[in-house]
Parts: sequence; structure tokens; C-alpha cells
Amino acid sequence: MMVGVDIGGTFADFVALEPGSGRVRTLKVLTTPLTPGRDVAAGLDRLASEGVDPADVTRFVHGTTVGVNTIIQRRGARLALFTTAGFTDMLELARLRMADPYSLFCERPAPLIPREHVFGIVERMGADGTVLQSPGEADVAAALAAAQRAGCEAVVVSFLHAWRNSRHEELVADTIARLAPGMMVFRGSEVWPAIREYERTTTAVLNAYVHPRISHYLDRVAAELREAGIPAPLLLTTSAGGTMTAAAGRRDCVGMLLSGTASGVVGAGVVAKAAGEAAVLTLDIGGTSADIALLEDGQPSFATGHAIGEFPLATTTVAVTSSGQGGGSVVRVDAQGVLQVGPESAGSTPGPACFGRGGTRLTVTDAALLCGILGHGDLGFGAIRPDIALAEAAARPLAEQLGLDIPTLAEGVLSVAISGMLVPVEQLLARAGLHASELTLMPFGGAGPMLGALTADAAGMNRVLVPAVPGTLCALGALAAAIRRDTMRTVLLPLDEHNWAAMQTVLEDLAREASDAVEAMAGPGETAVLRAVDVRYRGQSFELTVPVEAGADADTVTRLFHAAHERNFGHAEEGAPVQVVSLRASASRAAPPIAMPREEAVPHVVEPQARGRLFTGGRWQDAALFDRAALDPGAGFAGPAVVTQSDCTILVPPGWWAEVDGLRNLVLQRDVPAAAGEQG
Repeated sequence: MMVGVDIGGTFADFVALEPGSGRVRTLKVLTTPLTPGRDVAAGLDRLASEGVDPADVTRFVHGTTVGVNTIIQRRGARLALFTTAGFTDMLELARLRMADPYSLFCERPAPLIPREHVFGIVERMGADGTVLQSPGEADVAAALAAAQRAGCEAVVVSFLHAWRNSRHEELVADTIARLAPGMMVFRGSEVWPAIREYERTTTAVLNAYVHPRISHYLDRVAAELREAGIPAPLLLTTSAGGTMTAAAGRRDCVGMLLSGTASGVVGAGVVAKAAGEAAVLTLDIGGTSADIALLEDGQPSFATGHAIGEFPLATTTVAVTSSGQGGGSVVRVDAQGVLQVGPESAGSTPGPACFGRGGTRLTVTDAALLCGILGHGDLGFGAIRPDIALAEAAARPLAEQLGLDIPTLAEGVLSVAISGMLVPVEQLLARAGLHASELTLMPFGGAGPMLGALTADAAGMNRVLVPAVPGTLCALGALAAAIRRDTMRTVLLPLDEHNWAAMQTVLEDLAREASDAVEAMAGPGETAVLRAVDVRYRGQSFELTVPVEAGADADTVTRLFHAAHERNFGHAEEGAPVQVVSLRASASRAAPPIAMPREEAVPHVVEPQARGRLFTGGRWQDAALFDRAALDPGAGFAGPAVVTQSDCTILVPPGWWAEVDGLRNLVLQRDVPAAAGEQG
């Protein structure tokens, strides 16, 4: 057995998979944010009670939001920053962007390290790596003493040009280790040796900030695995869509900050590839946010510069765009009398009002219940039985304030939430040069299938594919993720034959470093290595990442960059000088394959198991109700309809036709075929 776990804002998702047969068992338990790790124990107990023998678990992969929540809630370590003298205001200055360009009174959030805990060290390394002035031990000792008096638990050392030569950071780290052996030290050039000192420093700060809580959390999870009798080592999902060992995760905490969103995209890629979907837009809606990504032939794209809140993350991540609309997003009316949804979320505690766990404010989940989408069964594998009376009580004050009846308010809430999701969808499609009609929408997460077809309708998409286990797809993606290690180094050199020869040597060193890291985590075996270069025209501020083959020459890399620039921006300047900013390599060891058994799909129209009412289009309509477990491949029916299953609820709006394919995906098409007339 292989077990994948993904801890979200409201539920912890579990998938137990038999690799050979492809048989899957899934479940959800409510998260325990005040006692991290207890939700893992509860899920393992449930799996054991349902017949999963812990001794049979050979692979255990875990993704968690502990790191992200630590940053959002500002409950991380008390840190000091040692930086180059004269640059102690770096975190406050950031990139001088306004948090809200439409407000003259907006304020940027305070840095994770307050100014009084930032200490300038007299040192200077030239931009070419030449030592101009070495740091003095007395200077370091004075800063260390001040940090200790301030109660700092760890020190981040990040100097101006350490990306070129890390010697001064290493000297200061060694001095701290000698003078204060118990003090944790994190070096910017070690966490991510990239140019741009602000992004490099904030990435190191994020890594250090979450380290104590993540380390403590991993200890608890490892203890739960031992107590449950699971022999498999603990693997962690990463922001780049891979996995790493817990030992690596304790040091590289920043690498798992976006693990949940990345593993969801990986899981969607497995489903898309098996279903033969070439171009897919994923929509992962959980309790707090909606995350979107593009898949081409089942493969995600990667990016750098993702932000955690207001803090940029320089490491490589799966390219995911987020908005603050989730199932638990709180509804409010702003000072102008406009209905707003999110970004504040009720989470699992107290949760939506209908959960009966103390929540009193209206959320998207409550609105879906009031519209008749939910309420036809329990939620989260029986963890929650929604109470419509509690949802009505939460909605009534807002409805009275806006002069609306409760169903109309509820449908308005869903429309506002969807409009919030459309903004990043349209931006992503514009950047990719795609039209919505070219893509299949794949909604997943606990609330994705509930709003998926409505979102597709609003965006102009004609096709929606709901996976067989959409509510736990992130946990399934964790099992499909390869063990992976990314390395990079900034070089900032012109791209010509002379420089490229030296850069190839560096690139091979990076490839070897990544391969060795994978072998250290996974043991001997076949490892795939990919190489890439960040390239720009000289004078540009940003660069494009261009994959290259081992042994490629400078002319080939130049041609690849021109083609990439043409593809992304509509033009290329083939006579302009080209500059390589950074070199990258990633090594990966594939996870055991996940069987996706296909059954014969014989088209047939099915009758609903029951009937219900659905408030849509401003009025109550009769709707068909289906239990997804009873729908065989080939089964088809027309909307309006609601499909219930143990991990989510699926809405099929009026004018849409749904059909089960051979993989038991539910495929929704905008146009209702003639066969739907037989259904009545």
C-alpha cells in the first residue's frame, strides 16, 4: 500500500492506493490547527479501522500547510538578520511597491524580522567575487551579543554579493557556531544562491522563520507513524511538485511551503494524461483559496518568484496562481454596501456556520447549502452534517442589509466568489496566449467540483472533467510525485562560445549535485536530470528559463532563447546581445506508477436516484440527484443535477450534459446532446 496525506485549511485528506490494481481508498478528517499532527493520527486510525494494515505501507508521502500558516499567522521563530553594513533597511525598502495601488493609505505588512533585529556587518565582496573587505570577528561578536540580548532564536546571514562568492557568509556562520554553538544559522547563499539580494534574503528568512515549527511538526508526524506501526520512511511533498525526505525537509523548510498546491497539480496531471486531455486548466478550491494552473500534455509549468503573502519566494515552484475564494471564505458587505467574499476564511475552526462548530458568519459553503447544491448527504466522509437552519441564521442579517431574500443572496455570494476566481484565470490565459474555449477545466479539492461548471460557464469554457476522487486529488498527487532536487547558480555572463564553455562545467556540477542529493534520499537507481538556463537580452530586468540538452552549444542556446522570446512576447531581437543570468539543474527519481484502470464505457441515459430543488438563475428549479458511486462508465444525464460522493459535491448546471468516461471521470459538456431528450 501507498498512503498520501495532504493537510489543508479545513480537512486533512488521505489516499491509500494499491499500486498494482489501482484500487483507492480515500477519507477526510477535520484538521487540528491547534494541535498539528493529531489529524494525521486520526486519519491513520480510520485507515486501520477500514482494513489498511499499517505494516503493508511501503510509501508514505505527506504535504502540509504548517509552514504557510506559520507565516500567515506570524508564529515563527524570533530571528536576527546579519547583512552587509549600509543595507540594513533592505527588508523595509523591499521593491518599493504599494500593497494596494488604489489606496493612498495602504500599508505594507511589517517584515518578519523587525528593524531592531537587523545588524550590519562591515564586509564587502565585489560583484565579480573579489574580496574587498573581510568581516571582522569583533563586529560579528557584537552583533551576535545584541541578537542574543533581544532573545533571537536563529540568525540569517545574507550579504550583498554572496551569490557570486559565499566566503564571507561562511566565515560569519563559522564564527557564530564557535561563539554560540546552540544558535541556528541560515545562509542566504546556501538556501538559494541567486542574484537580487532582496529576494534571496527573504527566501532565507522564510526558511528560518518556519524552521522550528516545521521541525517540531515533522517529529510529531514521525512519532505518529512509528506508533501506528508504519515502516515506510516519511516523505514530504515540495513546492516544485516533487518529494524529499523528512531529513532534507528539516533543513530545506522553504522547499515545502507550497507543497499542497503543487501536489494537487501533479495529481491533476496524472488524471489528464490518462484521459488524453492535452490542455487543461486546473481549479483547486479548498477551504481558504482557489488555485489555478495550466497543464500541457499532463505536465505542469514551473516558475520562480511566487509570493507567500507579501514575501517573495525565489525557489522553483509549480506555477500556481491563487485567489482568496474558498469554501470557507467569509462573506461581508463593505463600507460602500458591496458584497465581498474572502480572503478571510473560517477554516475548520470555527468553520462555516452550517458545520455547527461555532461559526456564525456566512461563507461560500453556507451559500451553496442555501442554494440547494449541498445538503443531500454528509460532507467530508461523514465528518460534517450541514445544518441549513444555521446557514440561514448567518445569512439573514446580510440579506436584510441588502434588501434581498436569502436564496438570492446565496446565489449572489456564489457569483461574487466566481468573479473573484475569473480575474487570475483571465490573466493566466492572457499570458499563455490561450482562449478559454481551447481548454478543459479540471476542478478538484473539496469545493472545486461544486463551483467548477459555474466557473467554466463564466469563463467561456465548454468542457469540464471532474476526477474520480476530486476531494482528495492533492493526496493522490503526493503519491505520484517524484523524489526531486533542484539546484541553481547565478553567473551573469554574456552568452558566447568562450563563456558558455565555462558555464557548461558549472551546469554539469549542478546536475551532479542534484543527482547526488536524490541518491542520498532515495538510494542508488535511475535518476533523470534536466538542465536549463535563465536568459535575457542584455539590459532586460527579467529573464526566461530555457531548457537545454547536455552538450548543447552557445548557438543552440541562443536560438532556443530567441524562439522562447518570440513565443512569449511576440517578437525576438536576433541581433541583440544575450546574457545568461542563472544556470539550473533538477534531478528526479520517478515514483512507483499509479495504475489507472479503464473500463468499457457504454453510453446510456440514467434516471436520477432522487429529485431535489436547486436555486439557479434567480429561481428554484427541479434538479436530478445522483450518487456518483452508482454511475457506471457511459452513464449520461442532463443538468440541472447534483452528484454527491463521499469527498465532494458536483453541480451540473442547466444546459450542461454529464457523462462518465472509462476512467470514471465525470465529463461535463456545455451543449446538451439530443439523447438528453430521452431523459425528459
